[in-house]
Amino acid sequence: MSSDENKANGASTAVPPVTLTRKRSLKEKDRAAKALANGPFLETATTVEGKLVTRVSPPGTPNDRKDDLQPSEAGIRRWGRDTRPRKNSFTPRPSPLDWEMLEKTKNPLRGFFTLFWMTMAYSMSSSLYLNWRKNGQPVGRALFATMFSEGFWVLLYSEMALIASLFSVVIIEKLFIAGWLPRSLTRVVQHLYQTAWFFFCLYWVFHNDWTWTQSGFFTLHSISMLMKQHSYMAYNNEMLHRNAKFIECENKMDKIAGKMKKLGDDAPELEGLNAEWEELRQKAQDLQVELCKGNTKFPENVTFLNFMDYLLVPSLVYELEYPRTDRIRPWYVFEKGIGVIGIIMILYVTVENYIYPVLNRMDTLTFFESVTHLILPFMVCYMLLFYLIFECICNWFAEITRFADREFYDDWWNSVTFDEYARKWNKPVHEFLLRHVYLESISTYKFSKQNATFLTFFLSSCLHELVMYVLAKRVRMYLFTMQMIQIPLIILSRWSKLKKYPRIGNAFFWWGIYLGPPLLAVMYCREFWTTTQA
Repeated sequence: MSSDENKANGASTAVPPVTLTRKRSLKEKDRAAKALANGPFLETATTVEGKLVTRVSPPGTPNDRKDDLQPSEAGIRRWGRDTRPRKNSFTPRPSPLDWEMLEKTKNPLRGFFTLFWMTMAYSMSSSLYLNWRKNGQPVGRALFATMFSEGFWVLLYSEMALIASLFSVVIIEKLFIAGWLPRSLTRVVQHLYQTAWFFFCLYWVFHNDWTWTQSGFFTLHSISMLMKQHSYMAYNNEMLHRNAKFIECENKMDKIAGKMKKLGDDAPELEGLNAEWEELRQKAQDLQVELCKGNTKFPENVTFLNFMDYLLVPSLVYELEYPRTDRIRPWYVFEKGIGVIGIIMILYVTVENYIYPVLNRMDTLTFFESVTHLILPFMVCYMLLFYLIFECICNWFAEITRFADREFYDDWWNSVTFDEYARKWNKPVHEFLLRHVYLESISTYKFSKQNATFLTFFLSSCLHELVMYVLAKRVRMYLFTMQMIQIPLIILSRWSKLKKYPRIGNAFFWWGIYLGPPLLAVMYCREFWTTTQA
């Protein structure tokens, strides 16, 4: 708006109070300035070499909105230095191993998919029949008793209480928005609350006499809900600060407009005030973009209904709005539900017939013999658990919430390096660690990329070892050590010879996958079983 228009209107010319903000980047000389600059119209990606780059979202994606305000480059440079990097790459994508997608794309390997599940069905059926002929019942009850013991009902009520406690973060955010809690304490309150909440969950696990399956389930659920709470509070606290800056810009614009109204047409101060007003207008526009996504605005998103939707969405990072499908397909929900039940049955039969018998004879077997007997069944369970979680459970929740981004994993089985595997096999956790640990440590705490990588692996390793401590009630650091060993393995897998021959790299990767998780499981199970028997 020109100065002539300002004087002609004779009124305040502030931008309408749309509650939302825009982007940031770090100082131009900061190593993360361009790589981590992020927002609704930019997304951060990782190259094959592991470098971070920022690119404009491709046309046609939900981020490519023509009707939204676009931040100017000058605005990003001027106002973005205090912003926090945030990966924002949700877009409608199918699940790679979804049968509907395999049929739609006419995948030439879809017949092997059918063959695999027919083989699993035959293996389970034959095991059930042989058990019935031998013991008079298709399945044993020893494993079932460990899963559904007397503590099952306590676990069920504890789960209900855990879910109810999650909504306290909405109350906390509402207190910040209303001004009853000072904005300067957002980070302190967030971390104090999360620490107290998580330690109470751990205390509750050790307080109850649960079986290892029940303790493991409650601990894993607590960790995943901790991630969801952290992302929700971090995102909305950031939006809270952006909104305050927007209001500050609006108030300054009103004051400048009032001064301009009192000046004459030839006043020498008019040009400077108009330039200052235009600069504030551009900043307010940039902030509006950040505070709004689609039809959702901050702080209108801070509601119990919105948070409930976020809890059901299969994502560990919070966004104002996610891409959605146009409808819920009842048959698809039924198909994935049947898949969950079927795979759990296969897992049960596999553990009962091929793992439990070996564990019962653990005192008579050497370590090598234990590994020989258990490594293949554990590998089968590892693959089935992957499919159960990321293809069945995640897609079931995605369908009932109409969540359109179904790429919960990528073709990790073709990985040539271990960092490629880490990015592809568990995308929900990868997205969380990338946004809230890796990028956060670089932008806020000025970590180098190497130190940020180490911190990410260290935190992930600690959480994995914590789960094993809950299960075994002893600290052995086997899993922690193997997790941290991934760092030198990543360096080794980037060796030029392995890059030149990707088949060798893929074989090296599968060697680590085949031996790593099953070997760890054997070590912990042997330790746990011998301790239990003693």
